[in-house]
Amino acid sequence: MRTVFLIGDSIRYGSHNSPGYGSIVARRLEGEYRVVQPDANCEFTLYTLRHLRDWVKKLPAEKVDLVHWNNGLWDCAFVDGDSEPLVPPEVYAHTLVRIHRTLRSYFPEAKIVFALTTPIVEASYGPEFVRKNAVIREYNRIAAETLSPLGVIINDLYAVAESMTPDDYADRKTHFNAAADELLADAVVAAIRRELEE
Repeated sequence: MRTVFLIGDSIRYGSHNSPGYGSIVARRLEGEYRVVQPDANCEFTLYTLRHLRDWVKKLPAEKVDLVHWNNGLWDCAFVDGDSEPLVPPEVYAHTLVRIHRTLRSYFPEAKIVFALTTPIVEASYGPEFVRKNAVIREYNRIAAETLSPLGVIINDLYAVAESMTPDDYADRKTHFNAAADELLADAVVAAIRRELEE
């Protein structure tokens, strides 16, 4: 049975009011693929880079055939009135390359898919913690332009969620409700099957 490794922030992992797409993908692919993922929110790129070795050490499989990965929501957040995102764009791009290089060192034959960051409900954010869809789109552009030349497949989850309304968000802010997470899982499952069954 081939193995899929999912890493990503709370859009994958879930939150107190949202299942996340990760558990749904694992359920959908049960018996078809072995789906493994950290029991953790992988947060921002530098956090992922730091902890990747720990998560890989816990993998039950010797070989990973596909990595599906997302980072971005934390990176592009503005915290406590800071005028710069948590991870500036140039650092974001550089860290994506480092994560990719690390993944390649662990899984030299695996296909790697990067999921673009999903949109948020801007009106629900206060001044102490700000996210903006224009900034998310810019970070998505950076991710696609940085990773595509390295052979990374881009899974556009932003486009999947772009037409969703605040009612599709469990917190009317960032995290999706169960029905919307099912739609994100559709796109993740489709990408996995497309890449491993072609």
